[in-house]
Amino acid sequence: MKILVLPFGDATCASTHYRVIQYLEMLKADDIGCDISPPGSMPAPATIAGYDAVLVQKKLFSTSQVRTLRSHAKRLLFDIDDATWHPHGRKHSWLTRWRTNRRLQSIVRAADMSLVANHYIASHLSALGAKTQVLPMALKPEDWPPPVPNTASRVRIGWSGAPVNLRYLESLETVLAQIMREHPTVELAVFCGKQPQFSAETPYIHLPWRQGGEAAAVKTFHIGLLPLPTDAFSQGKSPIKALQYMAAGIPTVATPQAGALELSHESDAIMFAKTPAEWHASLTSLIAETKRREELGVQARDVFEAHYSTAITYPLWKSYLVGK
Repeated sequence: MKILVLPFGDATCASTHYRVIQYLEMLKADDIGCDISPPGSMPAPATIAGYDAVLVQKKLFSTSQVRTLRSHAKRLLFDIDDATWHPHGRKHSWLTRWRTNRRLQSIVRAADMSLVANHYIASHLSALGAKTQVLPMALKPEDWPPPVPNTASRVRIGWSGAPVNLRYLESLETVLAQIMREHPTVELAVFCGKQPQFSAETPYIHLPWRQGGEAAAVKTFHIGLLPLPTDAFSQGKSPIKALQYMAAGIPTVATPQAGALELSHESDAIMFAKTPAEWHASLTSLIAETKRREELGVQARDVFEAHYSTAITYPLWKSYLVGK
């Protein structure tokens, strides 16, 4: 069997990595061939027809291109892990909104199946006429081995993320500074390619970002931070950082957006906070109650292994691709 993937980005794009790239070795082991086109490209009709299945990963092609795909693909799938119909970071003009929604509706109606990262996205696409199947975000267990007890004498609150998202961590500076004043054994660590713009009075440890270094950094945390923007786009995210904290066996304090709330259905290890007072209360309780913090960490790892490991999601992903 041969599969063609039309990806949203290249191997450095997190969405493409977690929804496609990390499964390629598993496909190869199952004697399933997989070719990946350059991001944004549209192969010739004869090329499309030469594959048993075509997977469009989040890219919204024009309606005419979708018709070409549907006419020549033996099996057509669409995969999406973000609420791309909402603007992200900037306002959309009416024309952009119209074009985005038209293209989204076109591909989900044409596809034999739409693979979505969470039920929030599934609900929206189903209303457009899509046949949806929830395939959650996942991590490879070999990249995130079972955690060992973190016996460090200091309690480390940690944040891991991209530079573009530092502003959400920076919004918590006042609370974090207060926490560290009240609890001298607490420290803050930031794993990122850029340092946060904190005041000189707010101490933190910068862990410079490196490719594949997430597991080594996050395993030094006792508590994970997941502040999220409160916009419509972020409602559809299934935050991979929350999964990384779960895989590392630590509890998380997060902004209550839909994707993160969905992850909490199987685990009490994700606590939610909206206001500075709620962030302070949640973090203080986890700092003070060592045994509870450790128990929540164990529960988080158990939930990861049961629901969000590629050992669980790959057989499902493969079955959707082959149509069995």
